[in-house]
Amino acid sequence: MDKIPRLYKHYYIDKSDERLELFQIIAERYNIKSGLYPGSFVHITPSFVIPEMVYIDMDKRCPKFFQSGETLSFIEKQKKYEEPASVTFFSADFTSTIDEKEESFDLLISLYSGFVSEYCLKYIRNNGIVLANNSHGDAPLAFLNNRLDLVAAAKRRGDHFILSEKEPDSYFHTKSGKKLDKEEIKKTMKGAAYTKTAYAYIFRKQVRHGDV
Repeated sequence: MDKIPRLYKHYYIDKSDERLELFQIIAERYNIKSGLYPGSFVHITPSFVIPEMVYIDMDKRCPKFFQSGETLSFIEKQKKYEEPASVTFFSADFTSTIDEKEESFDLLISLYSGFVSEYCLKYIRNNGIVLANNSHGDAPLAFLNNRLDLVAAAKRRGDHFILSEKEPDSYFHTKSGKKLDKEEIKKTMKGAAYTKTAYAYIFRKQVRHGDV
């Protein structure tokens, strides 16, 4: 049996939280070849289905993990594409600038990490995809971003995921009837209670009239 990196096994395999099917569905549906994952910790699952991944995190355990030959070997053995896996890690705060070209990635991943879409959308190419969940309020913040269109919802049942592109306008309606408030979301770092929810949401980046 392939040797599994200890941190990955403890936090993702042992907790049945790899979410491989989610990333596989998104990669296939939207032809994703490259991704940026701010606040990733050691969640390397996207590298199993996306050939070029860049991870960003400030946890002190991450540099050693990503530099380990064991980690890179594990990714190579798990990957479902033919080309060699490209894995880059930045030990950094994602709110600061990283050494990557703007508008160069197909996918931005924002899961349990704060306002990723606010700071890192610039790295995603036009028509690129943002995957965000409601934790820390980034999904509603993305919903309010006039450069992002909600195109699908990811629904979860255990280890299984389905992507629904039906009625995206039915999401982000608050139970209170109040409109979403960007400043309130940023202040509280959480979303409101909604009439309809999903595990995560898929947005597409668009260039609007007047964008530079």
